[in-house]
Amino acid sequence: MKPFGVMIWAALLAAVLASECTTLKNQLPQGTTSDEEVTQTPARNDETTGGAAIETAFTATTEMNGGSQGAADSIQGVRFGQHEGYERAVIGFDSQGAPAPQVPLWTLSSPTGEGYARITFPGVDATAVTDGNLGGSILDNFYVVRAPGGGMFVDIFATGAFQYRVTEPSDPGRLVIDYRPANVDLSFPIPARGEKTILFQPRRGESITSPLRISGYSRNFEASNTITLMDSSGNVLSHSTVSSNDWTETWGYFEARLAFPIFHGQATLRVGSNSPRDGSFEGVEVPVTYGGG
Repeated sequence: MKPFGVMIWAALLAAVLASECTTLKNQLPQGTTSDEEVTQTPARNDETTGGAAIETAFTATTEMNGGSQGAADSIQGVRFGQHEGYERAVIGFDSQGAPAPQVPLWTLSSPTGEGYARITFPGVDATAVTDGNLGGSILDNFYVVRAPGGGMFVDIFATGAFQYRVTEPSDPGRLVIDYRPANVDLSFPIPARGEKTILFQPRRGESITSPLRISGYSRNFEASNTITLMDSSGNVLSHSTVSSNDWTETWGYFEARLAFPIFHGQATLRVGSNSPRDGSFEGVEVPVTYGGG
């Protein structure tokens, strides 16, 4: 072959190869080279279903319910997330030792003027987590409690008044509760909280009558809770002991009625237990006044 013919043939071959390389490059995904894999990163602190974020309206309704019968038998954990304008608590579930595909039956109670929401799970009888500090600007902390009528409930405390919304992503099943601050004042003091005792009734500064209904939950030694009402001079007006329905696995609920005589001025209600180490009182104290006229 003549040198001039060789040069023409080589030029044509180079043009064909360049054209084929360009075609292959254009068939790759946009922004990807031949030795890269296409990956997706899930959004941080976002609970999604079917690849799309769930958005529902915030509300202040006092009752809400949902879930599926028998979907889970235990609470797996409670997670916290911060978002623009709201904060999120996510409750996860297990069913026979594996992540539950759906959310179990639940009822949410958020009494008007209160700084907490209580989510009750009647079909759940075990939990892998008992309490925790959420540490948000509106979400404060949570407690997992054995309910008096069976099942368990989760109390999620806020730092002030709030609105909320609830969603139920599945596979795995999670109950997502978002809290958003509300521009109103709480009508009632936050329940008194100690290291091992949470007192719901009565509240700080409440006017009381006999017999007094006392309720809360605790993790005191051997589930024993001592209740003492003392006058302003430290004299014992009434004393009682009540047991919680749990203390080893999680927080146990207690309820009692305390009869007491008429008193004047301010009294102090102490609920808790004596330390097994040195006998000192461990619990909560709330000031109360007599409201019997």
